[in-house]
Amino acid sequence: MSTDQHAVAEHTHDDHTHGENCGHEAVSHDDHVDYLHDGHKHAAHEDHYDEH
Repeated sequence: MSTDQHAVAEHTHDDHTHGENCGHEAVSHDDHVDYLHDGHKHAAHEDHYDEH
């Protein structure tokens, strides 16, 4: 799923919350942290994750 501005990940905050000790590798990306998830990166954005 995507919007005009960015691709929205299929997983939501309700499905899984990325953060310290979540089990996914953290990767610095500009001014935030992405988390490697099933071969792609997720970045928190409002009430969902963006695909990076």
